[in-house]
Amino acid sequence: MQFRNYILISVLLLLSQNLLAQVGSLSGTVNSKLGQEALIGANVYFHGTTIGTATNGEGTYTLRNLKVGKYDVFVSYSGYARKKQTIEIKEGANTLNVQLEKSKRQLGEVVVTGTGTPHHLKSAPVQTELIGKKLVKAVSASGFADLMSGISPSFDFNPGNMGSFIQLNGLGNDYILILVDGKRMYGDVGGQNDVNRINPDDIEKIEVVKGASSSLYGSEAIAGVVNIITKKSNRKIYAESNTRVSEYGTRQYHNKVGINSGRFSSLTSYSRKESDGWQLSKFEIDEDNDNDDPSDDVLVETDAKQVNAYNDYTISQRFDYDVSKKLSFYVLGSMYEKDVELPTTVRNYGYHYKDNSYSAGAKFRTNKTDYLTVDFNSDQFKYYYKYNQDYKDYTTGEKVLNTTQKREDVNLKYIFRLNKANQFTVGSEYVNEEIESEGRITGDKADAYTLSVFAQDEIKLIENLSLVAGIRYVKHKEYGNDFTPKVSALYKMNNFNFRATYAKGFKAPTLKELYYRYQKGSSLYLGNSDLDPQKSDYYSFSVEYIVSKLSLSVSAYQNKINDMIAYETITTSDADEAEGVKKTRRHINIGETQSTGIDFIFNYKIGAGFTFGGGYSFVDAKNETDDIDLEGVAQNYANIRLLYDRSWKDYSLNVSLTGRIQDDKFYDGEPDAEGYNLWKLTTSHRFKGAGTSFEVTAGIDNIFDYVDNSSYGSHYGTVNPGRTVFIGCNIKFAK
Repeated sequence: MQFRNYILISVLLLLSQNLLAQVGSLSGTVNSKLGQEALIGANVYFHGTTIGTATNGEGTYTLRNLKVGKYDVFVSYSGYARKKQTIEIKEGANTLNVQLEKSKRQLGEVVVTGTGTPHHLKSAPVQTELIGKKLVKAVSASGFADLMSGISPSFDFNPGNMGSFIQLNGLGNDYILILVDGKRMYGDVGGQNDVNRINPDDIEKIEVVKGASSSLYGSEAIAGVVNIITKKSNRKIYAESNTRVSEYGTRQYHNKVGINSGRFSSLTSYSRKESDGWQLSKFEIDEDNDNDDPSDDVLVETDAKQVNAYNDYTISQRFDYDVSKKLSFYVLGSMYEKDVELPTTVRNYGYHYKDNSYSAGAKFRTNKTDYLTVDFNSDQFKYYYKYNQDYKDYTTGEKVLNTTQKREDVNLKYIFRLNKANQFTVGSEYVNEEIESEGRITGDKADAYTLSVFAQDEIKLIENLSLVAGIRYVKHKEYGNDFTPKVSALYKMNNFNFRATYAKGFKAPTLKELYYRYQKGSSLYLGNSDLDPQKSDYYSFSVEYIVSKLSLSVSAYQNKINDMIAYETITTSDADEAEGVKKTRRHINIGETQSTGIDFIFNYKIGAGFTFGGGYSFVDAKNETDDIDLEGVAQNYANIRLLYDRSWKDYSLNVSLTGRIQDDKFYDGEPDAEGYNLWKLTTSHRFKGAGTSFEVTAGIDNIFDYVDNSSYGSHYGTVNPGRTVFIGCNIKFAK
């Protein structure tokens, strides 16, 4: 009996060893077919089994302990066509390298700004212009103004002593809501957002929704919403360093470190920019000349610069913590400071700006599709004079506070699905703003609050027809109640998308427009407490055509604004005249204005690594009450770009040629700003290693050396200093 048991056990052991020996492993890489780019996180799985894995940070995978035999292996990656391949697993090591092609029917990247909820770009019911990371990288911009004017014909920037002020389809910064990762950018320079605070090296992508979006975002979103989404990483350790240097002492640096450890993540960033500034003309108009005839203007030499020397830095820190699969929290804080330095022979002080902000919030998922968010944001922006020499009772380097602006808001939002074809969003927002400025604000301090509730319904009426309808109720401290509805529709027909939108906008006067008093040189600017809120009606219709290599869109729009706030020249009082004031301007409501136009955007993948794209924008912006054009607006804007992108095993080459063309800008009673034509060549060389990459960027800005040398104080289409050479480097590490 024992002998038979021994024989049986021996046979079973031999069989088990034989079975164990008949196993193999499968490993390989997953790359994109065009350019051999490693695809991180691609899925590799065996059909009809539970066997599968994902590629690592180098785009490689390994599957072990596979029984020998034939299998159908599927490989998939977002934005690429899924690939099936039959393979026979043999005993020991097996290899399968896969190349995926871009999907011809891909829906594009996910966008969120138009509805506040995620949609694939091609299926987004609200028209959204997406500026992706490849295009941001190709332009290699020195600043946000350079980036947007180099890519989108809908944007323009009016240069000023304190910075460039943004404009979208003929309407200025006051009507544009700028978001950074969904958070409102706050604090202004000369009445407009300081877009210099945005570092292009930190931008992952930009989403632009044109036209009134007050139903979802409230005040300021009359011309549109610009949502800047910054770089992030889900790798355990991520670090990136960018450096760029150019002529005129222009340097910029950006560093970022991210850590993801289980439920906790941290993201730290530091940016710094500095420049010596430059002068376009050595002459300015003598303001002391009493002759009002422009033909008799007297020019005098000046040390004033059209772009003043500056230096700034931004530090930000974000922490995220997932308590569970349902509940997560975040806290975010940032600090920004900037010095604008003026020559001592021009003025005895420069400018200093300081912004401190922090946010905190939570997200709670009630199920797979429904969730509740709550956010609190606080921002304090301060504006100083900083003396560059001893003057009266002030010493060199001393700062004198002029204005403090504060904004706090609380947002509550709940998103839930009623059924597969119907998603609902409801929410509320409370905003409180304050401004303090001794001698510049009536009573030295003013404040206002806004309380609003909103609702939005996203409906898929039939297979190819989607509708978004929303409405916002607003209660303002000074201006009572109002409603702002919005309706957008998308109809898909083969490769065509047809979109239409109607929306009402509402914008209360800012505290500065109501109460501010500011003297600049011999001009005095006054607020007006009798201003009415601005209201708008926006209509748009667009056609979009997308196939594998070609995408193009044409949009027509009309944005009518009632009671637009602008300046009027009034009689200077005797007391102000005695203080040297020659011109007094006061805010008023100018009645009806209208911005009407057409935007055209296209992109064509020629092949062999080449892509040709660009766009054209026609803008007819008028003050209909006085039957004149709006100031600072041109009629024709265009962008052209030719890109080349090619990758080998460990080396990638990118070359871009970009051009910006626009005509003269109108200014009532003053010389127009000249149109211009700027071209830029950029080359980028990237070298990859295990978990690291090193990239060198070099190029020529303003190839044909155009310079607008109008006298200091004139209106400029561009303050580009002429042909300049720049070079930069980027180092990344991820594990």
